Amino acid sequence: MNRQLLLKQRVNSPGETEALVSDFLSHVSPGQTIALYGNLGSGKTFFVQTLCRLLATEEPPTSPTFTIINEYRAQGGMPVYHFDFYRIEHDAELANLGLDDYFYGDGLCLIEWADKIAAHLPLPRFEIYLDFVEQQPEARDISIHLVIDKNIF
Repeated sequence: MNRQLLLKQRVNSPGETEALVSDFLSHVSPGQTIALYGNLGSGKTFFVQTLCRLLATEEPPTSPTFTIINEYRAQGGMPVYHFDFYRIEHDAELANLGLDDYFYGDGLCLIEWADKIAAHLPLPRFEIYLDFVEQQPEARDISIHLVIDKNIF
């Protein structure tokens, strides 16, 4: 795949994360997919909540761990789809979700635990990696990539 690094930054507080998300939003438009990667507790849901707050969704996002998909409306009416695939164990569980309708529609797709459905993720997409920083429990290393196509070789 052709991956372009857009940003790599260490954040030390929720406020710094919000500033990073605000800057990132200048790259985001309707119809795009944002895949989030990180260990449990690394900040994926916080990233999504911050993004939704900055988009002024009609309701605050909650983690769809048990429902898999939550839907919100951003200011101006753009649909925002928040996925959490933590509990997915087999591709067969994805069959009736209609992922293509979401991924290739005009809404913004935010995907937690994207590694669980890697073979189904659309291109292009943003990939956001949130990593713990040793000895700094509040800090995260965040990198954002744009993945634009598959390498045919």
